[in-house]
Amino acid sequence: MTFEDSIKVPKPPKGATRGSITEKQAAASLALAGKAFGEARFGLIRAERAAGAVSVLYGLNGRALDAKGLAYELNN
Repeated sequence: MTFEDSIKVPKPPKGATRGSITEKQAAASLALAGKAFGEARFGLIRAERAAGAVSVLYGLNGRALDAKGLAYELNN
């Protein structure tokens, strides 16, 4: 079982090369995935950044991250 979500990347501040995903955005994505998986444990399988958005794929065998860890992973 997998769940895919898309997170919109905010415009970068002046002088920065790309925008950063906030912990709040990561928490919202994890909450949606949590509803899809119910009581089952899930984690991040894959994340791809393209054209102002990050596509995130969650699955049962993925790497479990909290919101802070997910934001860090998506920004780096």
